[in-house]
Amino acid sequence: MCKKIIYYLLCISLVVGCTKKETLENDINTLIEEDKNILVGINYPITGFKTLDNQIRTDIETIYDKFKNEYENFNSISEKSELNIDYTYDIVNETYINICVHIFVDSSTLAHPYDYMKSYVYNIKKKKLMTIKDILEESDLQKFTSLVTTALIQNYSECILLDELKNRVTAKYESFELFTFDTETITIYFNPGEITASYCDIVSVEIPISKFNIKIELEKEKRKSVSKEIDIQTKVIDPNQKVVALTFDDGPSKYTKEIIKYLHEQDAVATFFILGNKVEIYSDTLRESISYGNELGNHSYNHKWLTKLEADELLLQIDKTQSIIYETTGYKPTVFRPTYGSINSTIRNNINLDIILWNVDTMDWKYKSVDKIVARATNNIKDGDIILMHDTYKRTYDAVKKIVPILKKQGFQFVTISELKEINLLRNEIDNN
Repeated sequence: MCKKIIYYLLCISLVVGCTKKETLENDINTLIEEDKNILVGINYPITGFKTLDNQIRTDIETIYDKFKNEYENFNSISEKSELNIDYTYDIVNETYINICVHIFVDSSTLAHPYDYMKSYVYNIKKKKLMTIKDILEESDLQKFTSLVTTALIQNYSECILLDELKNRVTAKYESFELFTFDTETITIYFNPGEITASYCDIVSVEIPISKFNIKIELEKEKRKSVSKEIDIQTKVIDPNQKVVALTFDDGPSKYTKEIIKYLHEQDAVATFFILGNKVEIYSDTLRESISYGNELGNHSYNHKWLTKLEADELLLQIDKTQSIIYETTGYKPTVFRPTYGSINSTIRNNINLDIILWNVDTMDWKYKSVDKIVARATNNIKDGDIILMHDTYKRTYDAVKKIVPILKKQGFQFVTISELKEINLLRNEIDNN
């Protein structure tokens, strides 16, 4: 059964006494939506700084509304229209926040998919959004422009439109609207159609900061290493007793930590099919989840419609998620759940992970009633069933606290997907002997 709308806001306010204070946060706003004519997968960060967060939210809402107005009522015989928004996030010297929001739009009405970006640079101390003017002296603009132009021609000679490049990239601050920076380089970006043909990708060049007398002070940073050793708790499973597998999609979120804590208290486990772009922000939650005996599954990097991707793009979504999970937690997922529950031959032939769907849908994305969610998860449940939920709603967390005791009373053990597979193999061996 298809998911229609999943919407959740992950937002935390730091309260000191009775006064709200702007403080650096790590959280995510997410919208996953499937309807008759459209698919939407949106993730963007919440930083805790009002000016920055408001600007990003306003821009995202504008893009989303425009997409809905254009495609929500467009009934294509061949395929749905898709909007996917993802981001990268970096902090420099604990003072500057760099955010790049990447927007992908595809529809049968377009000659080709359109991929573009917006960048945001924020000064935490001054509480302001920055432009390139806040970094470069005007006297350095000519030199900077020359370096950017040379690098673009060298790196993108096959797709640069020289006349557009000459008109667009001049010694003016406005020429460099899209940028980020770190302690060594300033990166300049141009969207398709600005200085290249519209079917080309986003282009970018890195210019060394050392060549200029910049207006801000920067110190080189050392990356902190993360320990990969996790003490995983073990448990005993009786293969003769009924089992059920709880699974959660689209997380982690701020509710995941509460869910895993409750499951642990109840001697229960689950499998969490997670998005790669959320791993770093929720690394502590994921490591704790693993230590409690839960399983992590791959649910793609940013919830793109995977059945539309070519094999190399599909593998990038999967491999990037596998890598970031391992690098962050030391854990290697062996199970995969496709976005929107859609599978095709490209997925079957290229993904070297167990593909897992479900046979019980709680429809927690649709029902706001906890009791309805509980009823769908507990009525007529059979030995070996896989239950679908989303660790992205408070109502799901509230439902879990009712579901677990009911299923326990019905005689079920809670197992991960991999444990369910092992139990089924063991039972088959016993039956054949």
